[in-house]
Amino acid sequence: MKKHVIGHLSFLRATAIGGIFFLLPLVVLLFFLGQIGQVVFAVAVQVQPLLGEYLGINDATGYALVFAIAVLLIVLACFVAGILAGRSVSRQFTGWVEKYLLMMFPRYAIFKEQLSGNIGGDIAKNRLKPVKVHLEGYSRLAFEVERFPEDASDASASVTLFLPGAPDPWSGTVIYTTGDRVEPVTAPFPDVLGAFEKLGTDTQKILQGISVHES
Repeated sequence: MKKHVIGHLSFLRATAIGGIFFLLPLVVLLFFLGQIGQVVFAVAVQVQPLLGEYLGINDATGYALVFAIAVLLIVLACFVAGILAGRSVSRQFTGWVEKYLLMMFPRYAIFKEQLSGNIGGDIAKNRLKPVKVHLEGYSRLAFEVERFPEDASDASASVTLFLPGAPDPWSGTVIYTTGDRVEPVTAPFPDVLGAFEKLGTDTQKILQGISVHES
């Protein structure tokens, strides 16, 4: 009888824990969607009185239209900001803002790199490049921050590397080495970052150029 009860409790416990880990990503996603929703709602609150006065919007369809317009305004603002970002004056201003933002909020650089890694493509490129560095007696994954001269084929170039920690990849250290010890890795930035967060899981796939999403 006791073993039967313990067996049922173990099953309930395992099922509950499995449910928690299943729902956790969804909860995080809903949290971020909620943050975005607050921005959309704030814009909609400002737009609604104008549309309500001139267009007579008072029903559910009208309010849905207000929120749709609010989303379009936010997308338009991002598009305009993207155009301005290509101008030299705008880049200088952004650099000045980021300089003081980093002084007050150091983890801003981390969030920026993570966002760039998730967006990818030619528009949002990561400054940190995944590489494999050969050290004394072993090798490991790292991120190349910069090198001088910038020629990737120069074996004598001075290279600045960030060595991530695990499971928090942003708690690593910075080292300086030569270009002959650094080997580029073709894996995407988020995959390499995720390997550190998972205590090295998928590292062998990354080193062999295999997608971590392949079984």
